[in-house]
Amino acid sequence: MKRLMAIDYGDARIGIALTDPLQIISSGYKTLVKNPNVYEEILNICKDKSVESIVIGIPFDQDSKVGEAAKKVFSFVKLLKEFLNKNDFRVNFFEQDERYSTIDAKNSMRDIKVKRNNMKNVIDQIAAANILREFMNSNYKTPLREQ
Repeated sequence: MKRLMAIDYGDARIGIALTDPLQIISSGYKTLVKNPNVYEEILNICKDKSVESIVIGIPFDQDSKVGEAAKKVFSFVKLLKEFLNKNDFRVNFFEQDERYSTIDAKNSMRDIKVKRNNMKNVIDQIAAANILREFMNSNYKTPLREQ
C-alpha cells in the first residue's frame, strides 16, 4: 500500500508527516532544516516510504486569499515538483488550508506538557500531521493549484 505525505513549509524548517500504509493514521515523521539538499531529502522519503500523494499546507490569508506566505509555499512546491519530475518520481499534489495548524500544534504540545525546549524539534511535524489529518477527514480533496 502507498502512503500520503504532508508538508508544513516554513522559512527555516519543513515538517513532514506520513500516513500508515493503509492511510488511516497520520503521524509526524521528520523535521527537515531548509538547505540546498531539502528536495533530495523529500525525494528519498517519498521513495523509502512509498508515497503516492503529497498534501501541501497552504497558509491562506484570513479572507482565504493567497498572500505572501502562501506565495512562498507555492514557489517551494514548484521547485519540488520540478525536482521530482527530473528524477522520474511522479506523485499527486493536493493543497490543504493550514492557517491554524502551527497554533493547534503548539496548543496540543502545551496540553501534554511538552517542554518549551523540545517544542521546536517537533512542532513542524505535528503541524504537518494536523494538515494530513484534516485532509484525510475532508470530503473534498483539492488538487494543488498552479501559481
